[in-house]
Amino acid sequence: MQIMQQSLPEFVAAMDKAGFLVRIKDEVRVDQIPKLMEANPTKAILVEKVKDTEFSVLANAYSNQEMFAWAMGCDKTRTGLEMVARSKGRVKWETVTTAPCKEVILKGDDVDLTRLPLFLHHDRDGHAYTNDNLFISKHPDTGVYDWGIYRSMFRTKNEKSVDMTCTSHRQRIHAMAAAAKGQNLDVAIVLGGPTIDKIAALVGVTADTDDFEVLGAFYGAPAKMIKCETIDVMVPANAEIVLECELMALEGLVYDEGPYGEFTGMYGGGIKHNYRLKVKAMTYRKGGIFQHCTIGGLHPWYTDNMLQLPAIEADLFNGLKQGGIDVREVRCPLGGLSNIAYAKIHPLGAGDSKQALGIMLTCSKQGLPKIAMVFDTDVDIWDDQAVLSAQAYRYMPDRDTVRLDGLNTMTVDPKSTTLGISSKIGLDCTVPLGPEWNPNEFVRSTVTDLGDPPAGLKIMTEEALTKDMEAFIASEPRAWHDILKQYHGQPYPVLYRAFGNLRHKLGRTNDPPWYRYTLSATPFSWEAKPQPMNHSDPRHIKTTS
Repeated sequence: MQIMQQSLPEFVAAMDKAGFLVRIKDEVRVDQIPKLMEANPTKAILVEKVKDTEFSVLANAYSNQEMFAWAMGCDKTRTGLEMVARSKGRVKWETVTTAPCKEVILKGDDVDLTRLPLFLHHDRDGHAYTNDNLFISKHPDTGVYDWGIYRSMFRTKNEKSVDMTCTSHRQRIHAMAAAAKGQNLDVAIVLGGPTIDKIAALVGVTADTDDFEVLGAFYGAPAKMIKCETIDVMVPANAEIVLECELMALEGLVYDEGPYGEFTGMYGGGIKHNYRLKVKAMTYRKGGIFQHCTIGGLHPWYTDNMLQLPAIEADLFNGLKQGGIDVREVRCPLGGLSNIAYAKIHPLGAGDSKQALGIMLTCSKQGLPKIAMVFDTDVDIWDDQAVLSAQAYRYMPDRDTVRLDGLNTMTVDPKSTTLGISSKIGLDCTVPLGPEWNPNEFVRSTVTDLGDPPAGLKIMTEEALTKDMEAFIASEPRAWHDILKQYHGQPYPVLYRAFGNLRHKLGRTNDPPWYRYTLSATPFSWEAKPQPMNHSDPRHIKTTS
């Protein structure tokens, strides 16, 4: 499916038409914006007039899974799968010479970040942040483009601090490579763009992959790119605002940055030591849209940082496939805030479920999740109650737990070490395989639906029904469901009395799961002996045939 490379105004108009947008038409102060975002956790908001700035403000543009799926043109259960499929493609990008992001060009001393609608998002943030930042750089040796989403804090009118402390931050590798060559690093920050761009930026690809060729694969057509004014970096031509920066790699990770209200809903990491950015040029569309991410706050499971969820789902699905697991779906539930993931698999061997857990806990470049669970294909992993039911009755702690220590995670987890090291756990919630297990014990109970009685039904007397039912059971053993279906439409008191007339003649077969009724000369067709307990699992009682 081809998705056009949209401008942000075009994308906003499409969101409005799809019912995902709330427009705030009255002029507001910048300090009122966080409260407006919290008041609309499941919709995007466009603040059309902001006091003391020429920019409007867009927030919450990808704060839930329905928005992701809409942007990808698929059902929410398939977002991660679609990301995996599209990320495998490569489409060369094309250069253009003009774009709206060049309508205003400020360089040198004219650069002034206070033109942007800056505000304090969370009470304890170290300063105002721009956080819907797509950071773009080239590897100093290979020239391969990489982009990712990083937060950056205001320092002065032409300086910012950027958080690059996580080991998953690939542009930190670019900065280290530049420093090794005795250079700083050219970095462009793009503010504002459609959600598909953000999704493409988060997929896991190898370091030798040009991220803008991946973007083209998400579009199904070449991405249009335009050159910066003061640095040797290309940016998407659909950008609203571009900050052309020199990342001071030679200075190192020494500048204060943080704290910040994280996607966890808590303040993570305290004050960090990070890189300084010198903003050399600022270009933008006149009267453009300043895009901001909702994050943390009162509804951490409905924020723009939930864009991580389909990215992690894609990483895990791809990792499981490559590991030989028959995986059907992967889900990161909203309340797990990227640190919990479910996978629906079809185990082909008795060890598949445990191997799947090991893969899930280690394969994502994000260092997430911390808690993984696997389920059989009969469990709807998008239904929280179905998930809880499987956890309750298909998981046994002493036998179905995988624990791994000393693994990478995000430093924002307040229970991880300062180096971002975490223990992780996997829960096997699948039906066990092997001859010692009776799979019928795990069969889900269903609701009887016999449908409509047959047309032209002739009502039988109790005597006639008793005689007919005896012949029906004599022909072969019958479950009570079989009997009800056979005589569907007969008045139920007569039906039950007819069965009662035969009950003293009937035995039961030991053929799970139906344990059918059979005619027998003895009260039972099988001997009920005391059953030995399988002490390794108190749920399981072996039977004799």
